[in-house]
Formats: sequence, structure tokens, C-alpha cells
Amino acid sequence: MTAARRILARLAVLAALVACSVGPGNAAERASAVRPAGRGGSLLPQGWLSTRGSQIIDAQGHAVRIASIGWYGTDGPAGYALQGLWAVSYRDICDSIVAAGFNTVRIPWSDVNLDARPLNVRESGTIDFDANRQLVGLTTWDIFKEVVDYAGRIGLKVIFDHHTNDGGGGQQPNGLWFDQGPGSDGTDGAGHRGTVTAAMFKANWLRFARQYAGNPTVIGFDLHNEPHGGNWGQGGPTDIWAMFVEVGNAIGAVNPDVLIICEGLQNYRGEAPEGDLRPVATKPVALRVPEKVVYSVHSYPHEISDVALDSGPAAVARYEAGWGFVARQNLAPVWIGELGASDPGPGGSAHSWATTLLDYMNGFQPPLSGSWWNIGTEDPGANPNGLQTAWGGGHYRPEQLHVTDRLLFRP
Repeated sequence: MTAARRILARLAVLAALVACSVGPGNAAERASAVRPAGRGGSLLPQGWLSTRGSQIIDAQGHAVRIASIGWYGTDGPAGYALQGLWAVSYRDICDSIVAAGFNTVRIPWSDVNLDARPLNVRESGTIDFDANRQLVGLTTWDIFKEVVDYAGRIGLKVIFDHHTNDGGGGQQPNGLWFDQGPGSDGTDGAGHRGTVTAAMFKANWLRFARQYAGNPTVIGFDLHNEPHGGNWGQGGPTDIWAMFVEVGNAIGAVNPDVLIICEGLQNYRGEAPEGDLRPVATKPVALRVPEKVVYSVHSYPHEISDVALDSGPAAVARYEAGWGFVARQNLAPVWIGELGASDPGPGGSAHSWATTLLDYMNGFQPPLSGSWWNIGTEDPGANPNGLQTAWGGGHYRPEQLHVTDRLLFRP
């Protein structure tokens, strides 16, 4: 990214931030109070978010939409950095997220990577410190603080997501949020010795809670990515419902403002491969700090998920039965915490999936929130590709913008 283009991108972001800031009132006043992002999208209002029935609401009680995108890399093993920092600065990447219309970034982390220091080389998973001088000598934990600080300055919100314990890939292989101690066989499920107990997992989340208490840039904690082991509310050390309640209450005791995001158990061979929220009907996650629970599922097309019925009426019926009813019956908000495809545009391999899912999400009033996976270019051979063909400002894939434009917050 040239210096001129970098300056223009930053000016565009600053122009959005100095937009009119009148208080909430009638619809016209509120529309002028919401600061714009790119591509006709809007940033989230200042302050914290809560829930009201199926809605996510701002501090004034107005319904909002979390339009987020994932920024991966720190879900990897010790020493891995946020992707793209080997090519451009973290500020350029935050700017590119806002320019694409998003109001939130979802940042995954692994337990073993929090206190590691990324390498200074120009290749995937590392950092070019010539482009990121503010990050020299910092750990992943410290880098998160720098990213949050800059995100807050440009109006971009942040959701942190516990992805894995040991940085072993897109999911924790054993399906749990820990891999050592009661309930575990002492491995991560892929033949490697476990390193993280349930107590360590909780302690790390409390570390996040304390660090960002009072900071409205960090609006939510996605407690564990794509769980596919354990049970919901049946007891024992692998009861994920009990974990959501215990950890959610512990977070709320020190940081009562953040949303607590709870993902449904994934069952690729069952009726809810996106995440099974059917237990919510009889055993919801109830926390001492009320109106903070958001449920989450993930959705990908057949080419990624191997789910045969990824579009059309059959997919909609599965959505409704497995998780959509939570919002339909006004029980709680549902956030599609990951959705993505390399080519979801017209004529693309995943177009039917994208059309079905976005029509369904946008059929709610207000539309369901969602998070595209992901910003940047993605690693060679990975699926899906990122939103861009090159890191930095612009370079967006038009076939993906065709879908992401429909995810944006438009009050």
C-alpha cells in the first residue's frame, strides 16, 4: 500500500468519525447520529451493547446489527501473529475493515499464544516490524491492546473469540474448551499432550475481562469456537452449558458490560450442523448480569462444511429448527459468528448457499447479525479465501462483496 493510498484510507476513516453526533431521538435524528463506515454500512454507536428479546440494542435501547469480520492468526500456535502483519501495518488492516463497511472485528486466540512473541520476518504468521514499529518486542497479549486502542480511535468494535487451546487449527480437535484434567484424556484430541485445564481456560478469560473492563471498544467475548464435544446441561466436567454459566458469571463479576457469546454444539451428522441451539428452549444460559447472552452458530457451504443440503427450503427448515427459532420466538439474539465462501457471487459455486442464508438472516426484523470469515487473502490452498486479493486498503473481491454488502448495519 503506497503512502498516498494509506493517507487517503485514513482520511476516509476520519471523515466517518467526525460525522454528526446528535443524540438519539426520532428516526431522522438517529440516522444522522450513527457514524458511517464504507460501502453504505454504519459503525456501531458509542458505548456498550445489551439484549432485549431477540434484539441486540445500544445504550439508548435502539436495535443494532453486529456486522463483523474475522481476523485470524492468533488462533495459531505460540508465536503466530495476526495475519497480514507480515505485509502491512495493523492500522492499515483495521482501516480496510471499516472501509469494507464492517463495524466489528472478531479476533480469535489460543491459550498457548497469549504470551508468545511473534517473529520478525516477512512471511505468513509473522510480523514485519518495519511496517509495525509499535509492536516491536510485544507479546500477542500486548499486540491485542495496541489493536484495541487503534480500533477504538476509528470506531471499530472488537469481539475476542477463544478458538483453541494449543493453536491446532480451525477447531479444538477434542471438541472441548480444555484438553487436560477431568473430562479429558490428557490430549488435544489429535495425539498431542494437553496443556490447558478448565481452570486455566477460565483464568485466561478473566484476564481478558479485567484488561478491557470499562473499555466499550471490546463489546463481546465468544467463549469457545465450534464446540463439538461434551453435552449441554447434563452435568459432568464436559457440560458446556455449565461452563457458559460459570465463566459467564465470573466475567460479569469484573466486566458486567460485555456480551457473553455462547455457541451451540456442532453436530455435522445431525440436524443442526451449524450449531445446535435446541437445548436453549428448555435450558437457556441465564447469568447474574441480565440481558447479555447472545447465542451463535456458524454456516458454510457444502464445499467447506460437507453439509449436503446447504441451500433452498430444506436448509431453511434446518435453520429454523436448529437455531433460528431462538430469534423467531424472541428468546435471545442469534449471531452467525462465521460465514464465508471463496466465490459466493452470481454464478459462483456457493451462490445458492449465500442467497439462502442471507435471505433468511435479512428476513428477521431487525436482521440477524453476522461475521464474515475473513479479512485478508487467506493462506494458499485454504478454503475459503479472504475478502481481499492483497493486504491493505482495497483489493476486495467483488464476488464476496456481493454477499458482505448484505451483512452490513444500515439503520
